[in-house]
Amino acid sequence: MEKYLLPEHMLHFGLNIYQFGHEACTSSHRFGPAVRQHYLLHYIVKGKGSLTSEQGSWNVTAGEAFLIYPHQITTYIADKKTPWEYMWLEVDGLIAQRTFELCGLRRENPLWTAKNSQDSGEIKQTLDSLIAEDTTRPIKLAGLTCLLFDALISHGKGNVVASNGDNKHLEQATTFIERNYQNPINIGDIANHCRLDRSYLSRLFQKAFSIGPKQYLLNVRMSMAKNLLQDASLPIKVIACSVGYNDQLHFSRAFKQYFDLAPTEWRKRHPPNSECIEL
Repeated sequence: MEKYLLPEHMLHFGLNIYQFGHEACTSSHRFGPAVRQHYLLHYIVKGKGSLTSEQGSWNVTAGEAFLIYPHQITTYIADKKTPWEYMWLEVDGLIAQRTFELCGLRRENPLWTAKNSQDSGEIKQTLDSLIAEDTTRPIKLAGLTCLLFDALISHGKGNVVASNGDNKHLEQATTFIERNYQNPINIGDIANHCRLDRSYLSRLFQKAFSIGPKQYLLNVRMSMAKNLLQDASLPIKVIACSVGYNDQLHFSRAFKQYFDLAPTEWRKRHPPNSECIEL
């Protein structure tokens, strides 16, 4: 049996893996308040605990997962009587961002729940394989991370579901953005490509991702800019052009507004990390 994929089915969006691990916590073990620089996913193997952020509080139990967003202040605490045991993965990049969006996860809704109890078994099995793997095999680690992402999307109770027509339009729009973010495109260009009214396009994005297409485009550009800044040999002007800004000053203002740091300062504070696996 042979199966073929078109090149556009295998778009490369970038994936950075920073750390992963496994811990059985003691009673009332606490982490935070703290801020992370990347996405941090915790999957609960046993026991229970709670997560608190500026957006609310959630009780989390075995078979569930919670997601901490970049630059989000959070505190998470193991239960006093049945403290949790969890596995975690810290990542960023467009693959990660897109996966969490498709899972229906948001800052105000960071809890992942399986459709049924047996579905969560695949999540644990994949994380077991990932955590057991040696960090000298980055391609395999990336592959296992993608398998984990696929399982989260496939088995999540809150995954984004749209009608066939809406799904087609969203796929057209997000693919157009991810292929053309390096060009000076705007929302009108995206709507024209999809042959949609701009207001209707905005409603589709809000329904699926809780953000508009303008913010989605900005997220893509800033995520790629952050990755490019890891290469100290690339001038800021080149990075600006590479993510759709012809004006370096305009790019620097947008970057600082997004990350609260100028690109040069961000680069100083985030030197290339040998523990980060970038693909």
